[in-house]
Amino acid sequence: MKKIGITSGLFDQNRYGIYAGYSAAITELGHTPYLFSSATFEMVKDPRILDDIASEMVSSVDSLILPGGYDVQPFLYGEPDSPQLQQTDPVRDLFEIAAIKAARSQSKKILAICRGIQILNVALGGTLYQDLPSSGFNNHSDIDNEHTPSHRVELSPGSKVAKYTNHADAVNTLHHQAIKDLAPGLEVTARSDDGVVEAVESEEIIGVQWHPERMWQLDRNHLGTFKWLVE
Repeated sequence: MKKIGITSGLFDQNRYGIYAGYSAAITELGHTPYLFSSATFEMVKDPRILDDIASEMVSSVDSLILPGGYDVQPFLYGEPDSPQLQQTDPVRDLFEIAAIKAARSQSKKILAICRGIQILNVALGGTLYQDLPSSGFNNHSDIDNEHTPSHRVELSPGSKVAKYTNHADAVNTLHHQAIKDLAPGLEVTARSDDGVVEAVESEEIIGVQWHPERMWQLDRNHLGTFKWLVE
């Protein structure tokens, strides 16, 4: 039985948490989820201590999930805030960047979902579109259909995401930001028909822009990325 760490931040103004589908997917596969809250970082100001805390957390698990959440702060990738920027979670940004650094140094697998793929790209040196519609792309925030597909993606043949999802290319979409400049070391393995990056990979990473944790109970193919994580 493996231990899977799941990062979390503000769930609403006064609570920390995550959508239950992440931990449910891990327990469905016979493994144990561990929730890592950014609340641990709230009172810590010394960045060296932040790195030590994140490293200790990551060392206690076998792999890591970076789940969905609020927008990533633009200053982290060298841009000013746009008028379309929505709520951010500054402490979680710092926490997850430290956790990504720790997971990479410890050769732990990372599954990054929605905001997770965005903070992963930023942590590794990439940038984001702060708002897709105002950047010339389609609306990718179909919140009324969170459990069912809203559009299709083109999966790269031979990619891990294609293999582990049985080429399931119909996905939900709940985001307004996305990868702009790809971070070094990542490979794009899925795009939407308007060109938005929908999945990235490296040897120990799968990142997807959609939400498999909200779809797998209706379509078991979307449990595939979680299966990869616990192998």
